[in-house]
Amino acid sequence: MTWTIKEIEEQWFAGAHLSWPAADVERAFDIAAQLRGQDWVLGAEVDRSLLQFPGVGRRGGYSEFLRVYWFGIRMTSILGAKGSDELIRRVTEGDLDADEEATAIHLLRSWGSVTDLEIGPYVKVGNKNKKPDFRIRRGTEPWVYVEVTRLHRSAASARVQELLERISKRMMEVERSFVLELVLNREPSEDEEELLLGAATEACGVDAGHDLTVTDVASILIKTGDSEIVVPTPIPDDSRTRMSMARSIVGPGTANRQLIARVPFADERAEEILKREARQLPKDECGLVMVNVNLQPTAFESWSKRVPERFTPGQYTRVAGVILFMHATSPSELGLVWLPYLRLISNQNATSPIPSWVVEGVAKTRSQTKASSGRAD
Repeated sequence: MTWTIKEIEEQWFAGAHLSWPAADVERAFDIAAQLRGQDWVLGAEVDRSLLQFPGVGRRGGYSEFLRVYWFGIRMTSILGAKGSDELIRRVTEGDLDADEEATAIHLLRSWGSVTDLEIGPYVKVGNKNKKPDFRIRRGTEPWVYVEVTRLHRSAASARVQELLERISKRMMEVERSFVLELVLNREPSEDEEELLLGAATEACGVDAGHDLTVTDVASILIKTGDSEIVVPTPIPDDSRTRMSMARSIVGPGTANRQLIARVPFADERAEEILKREARQLPKDECGLVMVNVNLQPTAFESWSKRVPERFTPGQYTRVAGVILFMHATSPSELGLVWLPYLRLISNQNATSPIPSWVVEGVAKTRSQTKASSGRAD
């Protein structure tokens, strides 16, 4: 059978309208069924108690729809290419590296340019045979050799994430109405963390518009506004990247409260990863490193500072640029949308520069994402 948008809306969304391009959705579902079978596409029927929620059909609603769509739409970018059978096999077997490669290929082929694609080509790097993840080109232009990797959550980022979790959990236990923002200057010690939490709890009874300072550890901003709307405060003369967390409790019969907590954090692994991935790229061709930062989105800022420092006339000249990418579900006027967030860091000292179709494609995607979500990355 072939899928129609109406059938998909009925089975996954209980008939609610899906404002996504119908042809893309139908094609993705048909390819998914072709490669993995209808049973995989259909999945398991959800518990009937969930069917009372709007927009949840018997196949499970948005998350189950996205499982099928995201597999199928990426496979449409891969089918027929040299080496595609092996990559598809790896993806269907749950290979996470293959999954990232499929996403990167889809991004580069989603811009409308007619491109040639070879997956896992053998190339000569010095006196060794290497195997970049894939190579791609527009028309008869030179090949672009691509290495893809995922930025895993580091021990340092996990530690900061746990700090933010502890702070937000404790503050949500304060049964008073408040809108607070904690702007930390650094990671606190255990004693400093308790001091900060004590000061933040007391701040819940202070009039809005006041700022409190907790030694050199943090500032507490006492704010007004809707607890449902998160609006971080700009920090003048502070360009440091930060990990952030926002929590709210809102509802009838409860004290509405909101907390934003922000801690300086920069991912420092740019050179390590750049060095590792560059080894797979040919020296005299255009090389591109693509990095999934879904687990470490602060890399959009920290890597944009770290990577250019490594692009000198004497090193990494085979790397024409780095593309940081992630995907996320964002609300829009048309409902939930699955959006790519990209940033290109070009190497002005590269042996072979990034072709214009890649530069223009990234710019186009960033513009479209910003129009839908309000931010480009």
